Amino acid sequence: MPNIENEYAKFWIDRNILFFVYKPNTIIDLKAAKIIVADRLKFQNERSFPVFCDIRGIKDVDKTARDYLAREGSTLTRAVSILVAPPVSHVILEFYLKVSKPNIPSKIFTDRQKALRFLETFISP
Repeated sequence: MPNIENEYAKFWIDRNILFFVYKPNTIIDLKAAKIIVADRLKFQNERSFPVFCDIRGIKDVDKTARDYLAREGSTLTRAVSILVAPPVSHVILEFYLKVSKPNIPSKIFTDRQKALRFLETFISP
C-alpha cells in the first residue's frame, strides 16, 4: 500500500492499521482539519481501520479544528491510539478526550508499541 502525504501529514496502511503521522511544526485550523479528514477518507476508499495517530508534530490546533476533528475525524475508524510527547500534551489530550467523549475507543500513549498493541484488538481479518 502506498504512502500518501499532504501538507500536514503522511499516512499509510500496514498490517490493517492506518498510520497517520503529522509533520513537524504542523498548525491546524478548520481549513486544515477539513483537508486532513477529506484526504484520509479518500485514501481509505470507504474501508474502516483502527488508526495509529502520531500527533507529536502538531504545534497548535485551534478550537474549531479540534471540534471538527472530534466529530468528523472518527469517520471510518474502529479505534484510535494517539501517540503524544510527554508530559504536557498528554495531560491536555486526556482532558480533551474526557470533554469531547469520542464515539470510538480512543486512548493516549507515549509508547509506540503499546499504542499498536491497543489497536490489534480492533483489526478485522
